Amino acid sequence: MTFYRRGLLTLSAAAAGATIPSIARAQSFPNRTVTIVVPFAPGGNTDLVGRIVATSLGKALGQTVVVDNRPGAGGAVGAGQVARSAPDGHTLLLAGGGVIVTVPEMASTPYTRADFAPLSLVNRSSMVLLARSNDARLRNFADLAAYSRSGEGKLNAGHSGPGTPNHLALLQLENLLGTKFTVVSYRGSGPALSDLLGGQIDVHFDQVTSSLQHIRSGALKALAVLGPTTDPALPEVKTVSQLGFGEIDGTTYIGLLVSSRTPPDLRDRLAGAIREAVADPQMVKSARDLGSEAYSCTPEEFGRILEAEYAISSRAARDGRLKAD
Repeated sequence: MTFYRRGLLTLSAAAAGATIPSIARAQSFPNRTVTIVVPFAPGGNTDLVGRIVATSLGKALGQTVVVDNRPGAGGAVGAGQVARSAPDGHTLLLAGGGVIVTVPEMASTPYTRADFAPLSLVNRSSMVLLARSNDARLRNFADLAAYSRSGEGKLNAGHSGPGTPNHLALLQLENLLGTKFTVVSYRGSGPALSDLLGGQIDVHFDQVTSSLQHIRSGALKALAVLGPTTDPALPEVKTVSQLGFGEIDGTTYIGLLVSSRTPPDLRDRLAGAIREAVADPQMVKSARDLGSEAYSCTPEEFGRILEAEYAISSRAARDGRLKAD
């Protein structure tokens, strides 16, 4: 055997040996409970989606999956925890682009977008502008537009945290109407909805998923859908554009990410399991019952969505239109 051939065989054996640990690691993963960190308070859109994802993902992985709510700083508290977690695939972050790319444009965060590897989207939902059903001042969206324009800051408007899609939708509406709200920031939709129901705020920008039960009960009314089309769960509610006030797109995408230090084989295992979970008929039904859509994609597609949102938020931050409350 020539030296050249012996060298090739040695390299081939070494390469084959190098794949054995990664194959064994992927096959044995997960070996304990998997945690999905939700960086917002219980009761909001991300939390509700997290609960149904955890059930289906647990079936796909053959392991218990739990939700851990870590609210604060527009999602930065929970995201920072995942960025610092052991890169073994057992700690995931459930979030949209706001937490990953928008919040760091507004304030100092214990992470950058490079600290996360996108795995797959899991859900998309429409956003609505909400008011109390018994608020006679705001019978419809036209009333809101007129009332808000009659005096700057007359309406207290809540959103789910700095840099969230809810916050961005609020800014879009202020620009569209040429007015300013008295803005109240919360640690998620749950606390904001409680204050809206209790009369502490006048309107709230929220996803259909977390607000639908209150709309159906008659406690809250949706003044408009903040998206390009009407929502199947609320077919009678028109979009801002259909009402003649211009374009606002508050479509919310939520996905699962992991620390970028996580080995590629574990990331591939997780991404495949997530797509399997999203296709689970029970998750499809649960998402539909919430007023949203179970929706998956490749890591590359999720990455492109994050990049697109980063382009928007970074430009808004440079223009001084995106600031923490």
